[in-house]
Amino acid sequence: MKLVLFLFLGGAVAFGAMKVLAPSQGLLSSGGGPVIAAEATTPVVEEPLPITVAESGYLKAKNSLNLQPKFERRGTITWLVKEGKTVETDEVLVEFDKTELQTQIDDIQNELVQYRTELESARAEFEIQKRESAATVEKAEFALDVARKKLELYEKGEGPNEERKKRLASEKAHSEHERAKERFDKVPELRAQGFLTKIQEEEERIALREKEIEVENSDKDLELWLTYTRPMELAERNNAVKDGQRELANAREKAEIGLKEKETRTQRSEGRVKTTEARVAKLEKELAYMTIKAPRAGIVYYGDPSEPWMHDEVKIGANLGRGNTVVSLPDLKEMQVMIQVHEADIDLVKLEQKVVVTLEAVKGKTFEGKVSRIGAVADSNWGNPENKTFTVEITLLPIEVELRSGTTARAEVQVETLESALQVPIHAVFSEGAEHFAFVVNGDAYEKRAVKLGKNNNHRVQATEGLKKGERVLLYDPREAGLGNEKKDAGSSSAAAEALGATPSAATPPAAPTSGSKP
Repeated sequence: MKLVLFLFLGGAVAFGAMKVLAPSQGLLSSGGGPVIAAEATTPVVEEPLPITVAESGYLKAKNSLNLQPKFERRGTITWLVKEGKTVETDEVLVEFDKTELQTQIDDIQNELVQYRTELESARAEFEIQKRESAATVEKAEFALDVARKKLELYEKGEGPNEERKKRLASEKAHSEHERAKERFDKVPELRAQGFLTKIQEEEERIALREKEIEVENSDKDLELWLTYTRPMELAERNNAVKDGQRELANAREKAEIGLKEKETRTQRSEGRVKTTEARVAKLEKELAYMTIKAPRAGIVYYGDPSEPWMHDEVKIGANLGRGNTVVSLPDLKEMQVMIQVHEADIDLVKLEQKVVVTLEAVKGKTFEGKVSRIGAVADSNWGNPENKTFTVEITLLPIEVELRSGTTARAEVQVETLESALQVPIHAVFSEGAEHFAFVVNGDAYEKRAVKLGKNNNHRVQATEGLKKGERVLLYDPREAGLGNEKKDAGSSSAAAEALGATPSAATPPAAPTSGSKP
């Protein structure tokens, strides 16, 4: 905080106090003139001066479990656990409106029932198709095998056998014809000798003729079989084999096409079922996410302790989504204070520096801590972009007092301690332009004296020049109080008397050095 602020406010407070004290303390001398009350002055002392950087902030747990919605959509809070309640693991903390999502799940589940029925039908048809295709192929393979065996049977068995029979019949006919002809050639001689009758002679002639016809028939039969019957039979059986091969190829191709069609339908049904099941599972997961449970035991805090401005946004009816912390479970065993330090003071703050913390919620107690982190990037206030600050994190030392996240805290970073510093309260120093001065008491009068300042804290400031140990200075601007006995010349009482009743204009506090720095 700027020293000018302390100087300005300090002067105002002292002036107000002086106006209250004036009637009761009797700021008039025994001779009727105004005097300076001792209560309105303070001595210039030389003693240790702690240099601090003090800022207000808020308290938070160092380790806080922030619980945010995991569902992808936004949701409306319908039930909320009471803030500050101690909860156990798996205890319900927040409920979001599930009506729309539950309706969507029910509709998709109805679709899923239909898709599963279609899948069962597709699988059954696929199995039937596999059996029918296998049977058709087996039948075609069997028919081809039979045709091949019939061809082989004719080529190696029936055909040669039939040819042998035909040739044997022809040879037999020729042989019998030769014997018949030999008998008939002897007929005339036997007829002449009287061994044969005319009728027997005719019978022998007819028998010879019969054998001649049998020879002609057997020869012709063999010729026809060799020329027509055997080639036709072979061609027919070869064609049967080719037909069997074509039927088998067709059966296999049809079986493959049929199986692919049924398999594709089955896969399509399976894909639809899986997709729908995944949708249901995802939505059911979303539905489960709409109930936030405590992952561990702890005390409930609304919102993120590091974003106190969002605290009041967490309530029944609030519409929240991912990225919004609904509740947090801070670990109160280790607490931190978060403050914003002005860019002019940030170089004074170092890691591990001791910090004294006071809390609005715990009156009359102070807590010790250390600087544990200093922000590397300045933050700008949206209302005043020129006001650049850095986030400083202070970790409190272990304590037995139970603290609550989000409470207001004030931290004083202990920058250093000046072992021997001539010093006065901040509101005993005033500014005009770039100069600082104090009103030094001299008897019943005062002397406006220029001073040079050194380092300061929120309450006191070091005077490096202009003041001496043991001198007393006013805690207010006497000109504001109407006390005009300023001593113009230390040796002239008339000059002081002439100054009585004078009312100079109020000094305007100028910009002054920051805490801990020299002017």
